[in-house]
Amino acid sequence: MITTLTRIPFKKIIVLLFLLETFGSSLRSNPGDTTWVTVYNLRKLTQYGNYDTTATFPTGKRYRKIRLHYILGRYACPPGSQYCGSWDYTTQIFVMPSNKDTAEIARVITPYATDWLGQNKKHDYIVEVTDYASLLQGTTGMRFNYSGYSWGFTITLKLEMIEGVPPMDAVSVNKIYDGYFPFGNSTNSIENYLVPKQLNYTTPTNKVFVKNWVSGHGSDNTGCSEFCSKYYQLKLNSNMISQKQLWRSDCGVNQVYPQTGTWVYDRGNWCPGAVVWPIYHDITPITTANTNFTVDVDMEPYTIPNPSGGYNFGTQFIQYTAPNHSRDVSIEDIISPTNDANYFRNNPRCNNPVIKIKNTGTDQVTSAVFSYGIKGDAPDTYTWTGTLNYLEETEVIFPPSTSVMSRTVANTFVVNLTHVNDIASDDNTFNNLYVSKTLPVSIFPKTTIVIKFITNNFGDHKWTLYDENENMIAYRDNVTPNTTYLDTVFDMTPGCYRVFLEDASCDGLQWWANTAQGQGSMRIDGLISGTYYLFPNDFGCNINKSFIIPDLNPVGLPEVAKNPNVIDVYPNPAGSQAFIKLDLNRAQKVNYKLLDINGRVVLQKTIQKTELSIETVDLNSIANGVYMMNVILEDNSTFTRKLVIQK
Repeated sequence: MITTLTRIPFKKIIVLLFLLETFGSSLRSNPGDTTWVTVYNLRKLTQYGNYDTTATFPTGKRYRKIRLHYILGRYACPPGSQYCGSWDYTTQIFVMPSNKDTAEIARVITPYATDWLGQNKKHDYIVEVTDYASLLQGTTGMRFNYSGYSWGFTITLKLEMIEGVPPMDAVSVNKIYDGYFPFGNSTNSIENYLVPKQLNYTTPTNKVFVKNWVSGHGSDNTGCSEFCSKYYQLKLNSNMISQKQLWRSDCGVNQVYPQTGTWVYDRGNWCPGAVVWPIYHDITPITTANTNFTVDVDMEPYTIPNPSGGYNFGTQFIQYTAPNHSRDVSIEDIISPTNDANYFRNNPRCNNPVIKIKNTGTDQVTSAVFSYGIKGDAPDTYTWTGTLNYLEETEVIFPPSTSVMSRTVANTFVVNLTHVNDIASDDNTFNNLYVSKTLPVSIFPKTTIVIKFITNNFGDHKWTLYDENENMIAYRDNVTPNTTYLDTVFDMTPGCYRVFLEDASCDGLQWWANTAQGQGSMRIDGLISGTYYLFPNDFGCNINKSFIIPDLNPVGLPEVAKNPNVIDVYPNPAGSQAFIKLDLNRAQKVNYKLLDINGRVVLQKTIQKTELSIETVDLNSIANGVYMMNVILEDNSTFTRKLVIQK
């Protein structure tokens, strides 16, 4: 049993003092406490199947929100391990209370992460699990199911239990379907498993939902079920009430990227390295308390002579009490600016802040007023207008903030809800504040830039340059394959800018699984000299780059910004040789040095290189270990990469 309970203030005193000083709002009550329960801590996944334990949760508490932190990492498999691929596998987390149905509370597909170990990389997937508040009580069983046959991952599971009044109180969870069922088999139809189930509910239940996790796996001659798009129909008392397509069409914009496998391919309601998000069906309006009804899921008709795929179902009947609030808006998250890796593609950002809000009251919301800005600055104010019904979510895009645009180092961003429907505050002040840590934004020290764009064999890409108000000021599209384009943007005014690079095939400018497309590249240079930014080639569908042009050229800022993407060293770990990829603004002499952990130079060489070239580094005489590779250009700009040698 691995159990840790930690009680900490939900909002630290320093944040409350900051709000009093900066926003001048009247804080009427303490937001309460947060309890952290650790279920697994850096548990190594060394086999497929169930990893069972118990956890002890507080009892008698009421939670505004419960969030599961699923933190995935890597460990070094023992030498000679046959299976240590760290590929895309289905993982499921279950709570197993005594005398109640076992319930799946989250499903995450692991990423292709064979390079994570060398990068010391991990990822914190966050899933709200407030539906299961009635089960997460006292000492209860917990299960982590790992479907993979290849090892190398570590898993840490923590539950963040935030006390307070929820939108509704969770009553119960009952299983409808749970399991992996064959699809396309004429002699063993999936409908043999998805049979009608009789349900009912009584007071105090007031709201009822069918919650459905579904992901397709396995692949027959037509790609089903992993690579085919099929639907299911939800039926109530034999009448269809909803039809849902089981297809995830956004794998190429996965926040966890790049990956070492086929992460860009769309799949049967899942993507490698992503949460499988459940589908909710509110059946409250078409059911009645104290009356039996049947729920049935029917898959799209499909048979094939040699079936090999199936669908993993986790279908539940969720019961809640009546809503607790009438006028209430919850700030659910900050999408940008933030250092949260779950919004990696959206950051760092210097123009329009973006947040996510949810109507957690029964009144329809038509307006909400927010104050926002960097901690320590006078806040800006914005009024959102629209239509938001109970439990609906939306993104709010704020106007550009001078506070945000003027900060080029990491800071704290704060947003506060002040009015709902023209009325000050709302029923629940505890969810009116959200804080994020920001990332530094690049400075390009000259007002004129050159965008060097080399297309690949397909030429199905384009780029657009936007200013801080999202006005398009330059673009390049309708390109031809294998062509170099040089576009100069002159005399840009100081401010915030964003370059948006898109690829229609969603496999970037170069991708190992599609060698036919060849290799393209794109970078942003200064007019006379210096490379400010080199775009990575493996970005899927699109990639953003935000930057700031300051009012004055900062003292001491070199013309060639020390950007970590200009020079690349690979593979990492390396064996008997490594490669240095150089994308330079001009041909020049380059010096590279390999240093050990004590700073001693173990390898050094001066080379003459063209603009785009690759240098092969012979490592046969270098012992295994951790080193630093320094690459020095003619203007003394130095680029440093950690290199692990493992033969």
